[in-house]
Amino acid sequence: MAFSGKFRALVWLLVISAILIWLAGGDKLPLVSKLMKGEKKEPLKAESFKFTEVSRKDIHQKVLATGTVSLKTGAEVKIGARISGQLEKLLVKIGDKVKAGDLIAVIEHEDLLARVSRFEADLQAEEAKLGKIQSEGPLEIRKDKATLEELSIQLLLTEKTLKRNLELSQKGFVSASAVDEAEEKVEVLKAKTKLAEEELNLQEAKLDNDIRLAEAGVAKAEANLREEKTSLSYADITATIDGVVAFVSTQEGETVVASLNAPTFVTLIDTSKMEVTVFVDETDIGRVKTGDKAVFTVDAYSDKFFNGIVREIHPKAVIKDNVVNYEVILEIDPKNIPYLRPEMTANVVVTTDTRKNVLAIPKEAVKKKGKESFAIVKMNSKLIEEPIAVGWRDGGFIEVVTGLKEKDQVGIPLKSKSGKRGGKRPRRR
Repeated sequence: MAFSGKFRALVWLLVISAILIWLAGGDKLPLVSKLMKGEKKEPLKAESFKFTEVSRKDIHQKVLATGTVSLKTGAEVKIGARISGQLEKLLVKIGDKVKAGDLIAVIEHEDLLARVSRFEADLQAEEAKLGKIQSEGPLEIRKDKATLEELSIQLLLTEKTLKRNLELSQKGFVSASAVDEAEEKVEVLKAKTKLAEEELNLQEAKLDNDIRLAEAGVAKAEANLREEKTSLSYADITATIDGVVAFVSTQEGETVVASLNAPTFVTLIDTSKMEVTVFVDETDIGRVKTGDKAVFTVDAYSDKFFNGIVREIHPKAVIKDNVVNYEVILEIDPKNIPYLRPEMTANVVVTTDTRKNVLAIPKEAVKKKGKESFAIVKMNSKLIEEPIAVGWRDGGFIEVVTGLKEKDQVGIPLKSKSGKRGGKRPRRR
């Protein structure tokens, strides 16, 4: 039977229509289904969103980094011996807290005690020698002065006698021999007086010199005694700082030999002097400056935040595994130090800048279409997609530069029971 052209065209149209309806009904071809059903873009529904107001907040620029709790320079001190000998007593163990001046260990020192006793005796002898000179020397000088005074008086009398004899000789009452005898006595006494004066000067100079020599002997003996007492004091090993014993390297009974490098007995650390060494990536270091505030956490107290301030930024890079970092040193708030221990890993957030009182919305309210950002805004009971320009992100909020105003209602998509965002129909399987 022959079919007309119109009839064949109608059959083909019915077949194609049936195939398309079958595909669309099974949701195997969503685009064809929508075309067949004449569906347009799905409208936004208010019940798919939770709405919140655009508000003003302080948005902070932050740098994230990791670091280590470390001891400050000088907070770790190694205590050693400055003399050789056997360790007689060790009075501390690891974990003990000590104060500066506390006795830590004692080295045998019987030989040092004997030397100190000997030098004490030497000092006493030198002091006795000095005392004898100081007491006897002035006596000799007074004796010489008395002799000189006696000769001076005799000379004065002899000169008067000579003068009188000369006057009497001119009158003929005294012979020339008497005059000569008087002149001789005067000359002898003058010589004796001069000799006595020289002996007195010599004795005074000798006394002064003897005193200086004796004083030098006393000073030398005192220096020797101080040296020996200092060596004796080295037998008692004391703490030089307040701290905690972190390491003990020498035990009782061991013999130590002091050399240019003093053997270490214990290592003390002052746990009140700690800081955080932070490794900041080269891409972020330009934003960090001294005085910036920071917070950090450690694994031991994961729910506790510790405060710090950037104190130093080291100029030299630290390169590890081809990653360039710079060391930033944080000063720790003193009230937080008791919780911390050296070598703890710190997760650090440094606040490098702040934009105050800017418009901000929750980050979930920001949507993307390609490179463009937009937000769902409720206006006059209608929902619209409003293009926006965003700025800094701070935690769960994003700064809005343009596109919104304060108290605008923006939508945050709700999650459906399947876990998908509201406003989207779950995919049929």
